[in-house]
Amino acid sequence: MTTDNELQKLGRNLHSTTFVLGEFRRKAAVKALAERRNEPAATALLVEGLQIAGISDLAAEALRDLKSAGAIDVLCAAATRGPQSLAGKLCLERQYRPADHEQACLFLFVTRQLEEYFKEDYDFQNLRLQYDRADEMLRALVMDVVRGGDRRCLPFITRPRKTLQECTPEEIKLALKSCLQHKDWNRLFLACLELPAKYSFPAWDRFRNSGWQPDDAVLASVYKQILADSAEQTVQPPAPPKAVSGVFGTWLAEGRKAELASASESDLVNRLKTATPPEGVAMVAALAAKAQRSGAAIQAVAQSEHWLVRLAGLATGLTKDLARDGQKDSNYWVNELAGPAGVLEFWPGKATPEDLERLKNAPAEAYAGRLGSVRKVLRTIMGYRVTTGSFVELQVQAGETDAEFEFAT
Repeated sequence: MTTDNELQKLGRNLHSTTFVLGEFRRKAAVKALAERRNEPAATALLVEGLQIAGISDLAAEALRDLKSAGAIDVLCAAATRGPQSLAGKLCLERQYRPADHEQACLFLFVTRQLEEYFKEDYDFQNLRLQYDRADEMLRALVMDVVRGGDRRCLPFITRPRKTLQECTPEEIKLALKSCLQHKDWNRLFLACLELPAKYSFPAWDRFRNSGWQPDDAVLASVYKQILADSAEQTVQPPAPPKAVSGVFGTWLAEGRKAELASASESDLVNRLKTATPPEGVAMVAALAAKAQRSGAAIQAVAQSEHWLVRLAGLATGLTKDLARDGQKDSNYWVNELAGPAGVLEFWPGKATPEDLERLKNAPAEAYAGRLGSVRKVLRTIMGYRVTTGSFVELQVQAGETDAEFEFAT
């Protein structure tokens, strides 16, 4: 008798409805399943036993001694969908939690283990990833906790939404990892049309073996061209700068605050002329965050007399040259800290017709080698975005009815 057949027989006995013989069979089935409690398939049958009168206590006792991650995952999945059920109580009693970090965050939240949850996911990043993919039942359980009176949960529905361009590198990497893990190819594809190549280029190989392609005919054509341009080419993530300044990062962060973020490009360029270096760095960050930037703004930053302002232009990708692999500045520290080639850092969502024209007019050698493949892919993406006017933004904050990592056009 095969293992699967044994489990099928035990499952039938577990649900036996014969009065006297049925009780004997059910208890014998639980005993047999307890011997195999660390096999996920057997664990699932024991979880069913929790709901059957006469054997629920026996099934619970067997589930109190799970050792394998797979078996614990099965019980935690039941607890996630029924936090008040016996499965939920067992998980709390035995301090079980799923092995997958995203699943664990959802589990901790809906089972109201909020102290543990906020140690793992204080900004709701993982919870929103799970909420996005959840059915109505699970979403309702999440919202029950949000409305449960703990003020720490309120930002889940009140915190302003962010675009992908406003995310930290860690948040972007988490989003990509989640899409790959869940084979969410459509969402991953739309994100890759917006992300710099340092994030998106490694994903194209994963698409190649997925068997997926966009439903839209135009996007399908873009997709096929990207796969052709990126074939058999890999790009290593750029090396981090040789030195990091927390102060410099603080100045850049000032540019994302309301006063500068809401200023017009012309106002920022005019103020840049008389700004101190710290003020200028913040203004550059504000300019870089704008969806569309003029050549005048880029030139004002690139030709600033303050090397910190020029460094900020390179650090934010504002003044990097798509057609060249590197740039030289008269200042030593700009060259040391500027980072990798502009082509890897450029955000396609910020592309202008002028950017596309410069890339199209780049010399043939710009399209050779690995970075040449990146430029080909970027040219295809920019061509689609500039000519169609389609700008897809990845939303990373959720309202009560809006899911994490939604795309808005």
